[in-house]
Amino acid sequence: MMKRNEWSWRAFLAAAAVFASGWAHAAPAVENISGSLQGGNEVVRIEFSEPLTTLPTGFVTQSPPRIALDVPGATNTMGRNGVEMNVGNLRSVNVVQSGDRSRVVLNLKSPTNYKLAIDGKALLVTLDPVAQTVAAAASPQAFAESRNRDPQPLRDMDFRRGPDGSGRVVVDLPTNQVGVDIRQQGQSLVVDFLKSTLPEGLRRRMDVTDFGTPIQSVTTTQVGDRVRMIIEPRGVWEHSAYQSDTQFVVEVRQQKQDPNKLSQGPGYTGEKLSLNFQNIEVRSLLQVIADFTNFNIVTSDSVTGAVTLR
Repeated sequence: MMKRNEWSWRAFLAAAAVFASGWAHAAPAVENISGSLQGGNEVVRIEFSEPLTTLPTGFVTQSPPRIALDVPGATNTMGRNGVEMNVGNLRSVNVVQSGDRSRVVLNLKSPTNYKLAIDGKALLVTLDPVAQTVAAAASPQAFAESRNRDPQPLRDMDFRRGPDGSGRVVVDLPTNQVGVDIRQQGQSLVVDFLKSTLPEGLRRRMDVTDFGTPIQSVTTTQVGDRVRMIIEPRGVWEHSAYQSDTQFVVEVRQQKQDPNKLSQGPGYTGEKLSLNFQNIEVRSLLQVIADFTNFNIVTSDSVTGAVTLR
């Protein structure tokens, strides 16, 4: 039989555990948003009721120019969903509640990159100067940042023809931490895999003209501490790249000669959307597409994983 003092002590411990659990998991709420110029940079200060434990995930869209940040478990207690800014490159900020998260959207005048920092209960979003962003566009585009410390060998690479006649170069990476830079150089597409090595069996030039795609050849070599892939397409072309876990894909397709045909007759009509994602959850990516297209996308619980996409 439990003694009275022992029962009281256990009840106290249980109540304390419930209280501590509720305190530790207190949901942050957006209380105020302000913008200012600091050292020539626009800084957005988002104040929460509780300090964030981790930096939120985010993505950038080029057209329309926006920065979106997803804060899990957060709510909005400002009493409004939009805040007008008009500070430098920043137009306004919107807070949208979506399920178990809040999305903070920075509406810009011109696309740019950003940096995040936690300052007490506030999240600081520092926008890069537009001139700096334009200069960076002329240099190699960082598709994915390098997180591997030591060079690692690429596992394999392959070429495939897409159902629409596009050419796909598929690279099997050693891990999902490999950094990738992409740039167009003349009529060629140059892809650098940072801190990587190339096994002898993969150091070759692939002649893929017989596949009937815009890509004529793919040449892969070792350049210092990186692996360089040069893709040689022909005609008027455009490219896209995406990564799922350790598989990286570059796709080159024939570009439509007359862009006005996009809005003539049946087919796609509306505003074009450029996306740039860094290791975003697949479910969040589908939600982004649903938000911009006003479509309802239903995903099952088996849809998991992260993807990097430009």
